[in-house]
Amino acid sequence: AEQERDLLERALAIQEREHGPDHCDVATTLANLGNAYDRLGDLARQRELLERALKINEREYGADHHAVATTLVNLGSVHGRLGDHTRQRDILERAHRIMEREFGPNSHKVTASLVNLSLAYGALGDMHRQRDLLERALRINEQEYGPDHRAVANTLLNLGNVYGCLGDAERKRDLLLRALRIKQREYGPDHHEVAKALRKSFIWFPGAA
Repeated sequence: AEQERDLLERALAIQEREHGPDHCDVATTLANLGNAYDRLGDLARQRELLERALKINEREYGADHHAVATTLVNLGSVHGRLGDHTRQRDILERAHRIMEREFGPNSHKVTASLVNLSLAYGALGDMHRQRDLLERALRINEQEYGPDHRAVANTLLNLGNVYGCLGDAERKRDLLLRALRIKQREYGPDHHEVAKALRKSFIWFPGAA
């Protein structure tokens, strides 16, 4: 990761000298450099780089372009990992609005922003809002991929856990077992994805502790 960071720092210096500090290629390198700092554990530096990339993309494409939304999603995630979940939510709300305007509210391209936004609401303790966002993501994934796709299973796992937090044990069980069945069909019984689903579901099997 340190070598990656150093190479990207060199590339950034060259691009800034060649194109100026506000070129769209500079924004791309800033985002990649931020990822390198993330792998080195320096989230504060990643946040600074993404904030600069965001300003460039806003100037280059306008405030409502999907390239801006992508940068916002990454920036919101960093704020969440730094513990600022209110800022995370606000940034991801803006990203989601852009994605909906760009692709429509029922496009599969908005499901990632729905899931990311749901995580922010969950971190803030608003489990009802998290549930509603994941229910929307589930409907879109089912419509786009069919009821037995791995994307559906992943959403079911997240949604099942939220229902558990809301005290609806029966609904949680049904969702987690449905996710498990999809994972087993998709990957086979001995795949690590099935193991992850089992870890979330095991308490519902008869005789489990």
